Amino acid sequence: MNVKLVVEYDGTAFHGWQAQPDGTRTVQATLAAAIGELTGETVSLIAAGRTDAGVHALGQVVNFTLAGPFAIDRLPAALNARLDPDLVVRSAEVVPQAFHARYSARARLYAYRIRQALPTRGAYQRQYVWTVPDSLDLAAMRAAGSRLLGRHDFSAFGRSPRPGGHTMREVLGLRVDLDAEAEWVTILVRADAFLYGMMRRIAGALVEVGRRRRPLEWIDELLDGSTAGLRPAPSQGLCQVGVEY
Repeated sequence: MNVKLVVEYDGTAFHGWQAQPDGTRTVQATLAAAIGELTGETVSLIAAGRTDAGVHALGQVVNFTLAGPFAIDRLPAALNARLDPDLVVRSAEVVPQAFHARYSARARLYAYRIRQALPTRGAYQRQYVWTVPDSLDLAAMRAAGSRLLGRHDFSAFGRSPRPGGHTMREVLGLRVDLDAEAEWVTILVRADAFLYGMMRRIAGALVEVGRRRRPLEWIDELLDGSTAGLRPAPSQGLCQVGVEY
């Protein structure tokens, strides 16, 4: 049977999603080991997206095949009893054999959090935000984000998950929100798919514009393939929020 999981994790102590040959702690390897211990089967986990080291997830979607029977309603609690607190299975269900966590997805949603105008590094939630010492120009960031909407070649923003794969992606929505205290900024991006590193580079580009270091026209240059001045935002501010099917 084909099993779909929705998992949540704090990426701080993980070296990303993808299992590593040297046994480094990753989300994929940790979850697969727990499933194997519980079911006695060696499973191959497919994720909706491979997050980098330090990146978090609230709604990562995973699927795998079990050969033997198992009470799926018991799976989340049984797995969570075997997992450390920084990795949690939120739900489990049996899905059609054709379901594929990555290829069946219609859209992904990521959020990037920034704590602005803090003169020194912050202690509170430091592992979940990028602390930027400047006050950001949110109007400029929103204007820059609007230029990324639609279907573009995002080759300057990342690489394809497949060797030689195309770098065309469609950004379906982009918001820059500010909390009531005018301290926490959240960049929300919904796209059909993301390149490796794409969301962190989008966040990095918008912050450059928000810090008044780059003009709006720089975004157009990036979409034309230039990588001049483009740097990824730190990993800890990024969270994969959910996947749409």
